Amino acid sequence: MSTNDEMLLHSMTALVSAHGKAISRFGANVVVMTKFVEAVLPQLSAAQIERTIQAFRAQLGEAMAVADDVMLPGDYRTTLIEQANVLLARLGADAAPTHQGSEAGTRQCAI
Repeated sequence: MSTNDEMLLHSMTALVSAHGKAISRFGANVVVMTKFVEAVLPQLSAAQIERTIQAFRAQLGEAMAVADDVMLPGDYRTTLIEQANVLLARLGADAAPTHQGSEAGTRQCAI
C-alpha cells in the first residue's frame, strides 16, 4: 500500500471513529432527555400542562424561525416538527395546527 493510501485510510478511520463517538454522545443525550420527560410529565397538573404547551409552542416558533433563516436541510425541519408533535401528543395537546414554512407545501406543525 502506498503512503498516500495509508494516509487516506488512517484519515477515514479517524473520521469514522469521531463520528461514531459523536453519534453515541447524541444518543445518550436523547435517552436522558426522553427519560426526564417521562419522569416529569406525570407530575404536572392540568394547569401546568397547559402553560407548558403554550411555552413549548412559543419556543418551537423561535426554533422554526431560526431553521427558516439559516435554511437548514429539510430533514432537520421535518424531524423538528415530528418530534414536537410527539411531545405535544404526550402532553395531551389537541391536534396541532398547520404551519406554512419556507418549503413548498404545508406540514402539520406544533406551532
